[in-house]
Amino acid sequence: MPVVKAFLAKPPSKWGVPFVLECLGPMIPTNPEAELRALGSLRRQCLFAVTILLVEDSRSASEAIRLYAAESGARVRRADSLHAAGRHLAIYRPNVVIVDLGLPDGSGLALIRHLASASTPIGAIVAMSGHERASWQAEALEAGAAGCLEKPIASLRAFQERILSVLPDAATRRAPEERELALAGRASVGAALADDMRRARSLLGEALPAGDLDTIAYCAQFLGSVGEMLGDADLVAAARGATRPGGPVILAALVERRLGAGRAGVQVA
Repeated sequence: MPVVKAFLAKPPSKWGVPFVLECLGPMIPTNPEAELRALGSLRRQCLFAVTILLVEDSRSASEAIRLYAAESGARVRRADSLHAAGRHLAIYRPNVVIVDLGLPDGSGLALIRHLASASTPIGAIVAMSGHERASWQAEALEAGAAGCLEKPIASLRAFQERILSVLPDAATRRAPEERELALAGRASVGAALADDMRRARSLLGEALPAGDLDTIAYCAQFLGSVGEMLGDADLVAAARGATRPGGPVILAALVERRLGAGRAGVQVA
């Protein structure tokens, strides 16, 4: 199934975040019998025909979740900011919304509250963060989330169980699968990670000379989220240390080293 993307010409924030639409869709059948067999296989997947709006600014984290969703029979659209999510939701009503709490133009909690209290509320909301669950879960549930996902997502089964737990028709669906889905070494994840690193390098390259503390803080949160999703302990530590004297420079240097190493092939921990 192809990935279809569309971009707004003008980014909605000073951090250069474009409106991104990313979805999985079926191709025009060229072999009807093969398509029917494939459809039968998809119907046996526990999240068959579930549509997910993923609100997440990291391309690599989004790609990891897209792979989990595709393996489970679900389709994903991605919005990388609150602004983009609002545009999606004006024309599209997903079965499930996964909201990362740290977004470039505000807190994911605000979006969760809005969705849960709307005149036609969305009940299947999953809050997601790489921080320790005890520090955010209660607030996310109080805001209206029906469930929570902690980065890194432990396994394909953990992803499937969490999404099933918020679906009203979960009892009629197949049970989650025991098999695993390895993300390490996936070319699509590596390419997305390289894009995240290039974006962070560009932002930090402008923010450090200007002393732009807001953008530096955003980059630290962004890179910490990437590191948490992909199990990169060094990146997480550097991002968390960005609040200390000299920390932003250390973080920028790590990003530069990772991009340099990536020229010979990006490796995902």
